[in-house]
Amino acid sequence: MHVDAVVFDLDGTLLDRRRSFEGFVRDQWKRVPAVRAVDQEEYVHTLIELDRDGYAPRSDLFTGMVAKFDLPVHLAERLLVDYRAGFARACILFADASETLSSLRASGRKLGLITNGSVRMQGDKIQRLALAPAFDTILISDAEGISKPDARIFHRALERLDVKPAHAAYVGDNPDVDMVGARAAGMLAIWRRDAQYGGVVEADAVIDELADLAALLGLSDGTNH
Repeated sequence: MHVDAVVFDLDGTLLDRRRSFEGFVRDQWKRVPAVRAVDQEEYVHTLIELDRDGYAPRSDLFTGMVAKFDLPVHLAERLLVDYRAGFARACILFADASETLSSLRASGRKLGLITNGSVRMQGDKIQRLALAPAFDTILISDAEGISKPDARIFHRALERLDVKPAHAAYVGDNPDVDMVGARAAGMLAIWRRDAQYGGVVEADAVIDELADLAALLGLSDGTNH
């Protein structure tokens, strides 16, 4: 397995989004008096369900919560503005993310990042987490005009890295977006296992932690195969 470049997904792969979102929502409940009429655990659980790991439309996130608990309608917009302004500050990486990226860089691999979402939100996350220096190229779907799983965004990343698909790996947590797109682009598709996903996953390799990439890609013995 000769891999010259490793390209990553952001949310759920490098960024511990579930933990980050729960932390943000708990803090929001404490900061916004108008929502404290709702029990904190109910508030948190409801928003986690409505959020669908970030795949639900943002415009529906707080309108659904406000409707469920019969809160003032205007509160939904206030909470959405608060989310857009503050979620990036609550974001945290998985514990082994930084070390894994450093190890890959030290091994001579080129590194890329492809993330779906808005330039504002995803850019804020990347800046807050100080991720930009770790990568040779970063693609945000909003800026590129193409979203995963479209193979073109994967090919665009590889063109910027000057690496052929057969010599590149993509690491992501979403089978339908990350694995489908990477395989369609001709890359080695590495699934970061999500225990909450119950379907059949078409992937070339599976890891449970980012640190598992070292053995998978031969970093531990200094080889490239």
